Amino acid sequence: MAYDCKVFDKNGNLKKIIRNSDKLSGVTKNFLNQKSTKRALSYIRTMKDPKIVTGPKVRFHNKECIVCKMVFHPRHKHTKYCSFECQSKLYRERKKIRIVSAGKKL
Repeated sequence: MAYDCKVFDKNGNLKKIIRNSDKLSGVTKNFLNQKSTKRALSYIRTMKDPKIVTGPKVRFHNKECIVCKMVFHPRHKHTKYCSFECQSKLYRERKKIRIVSAGKKL
């Protein structure tokens, strides 16, 4: 791969662009031998490519919410609801059923 090296001065102004296709002159060789340039080049060489993941490691497969029947990806293996709202809705419905059934027994 070819990279363009941009050289800036202390004030941040562009001083020179060194292209891979350019032949290195004596001035460029001196530039590349400077302490700060060597430090920058060593830093670039130590940079690693991102790790390539061979396959997805899925802990839990998609589930269907027992309230709204929407498919969701659970955070824990025992999750039954897609959201807190669905969980609250089911709790309120069951609470109403308990109150009604308790009222009939009296």
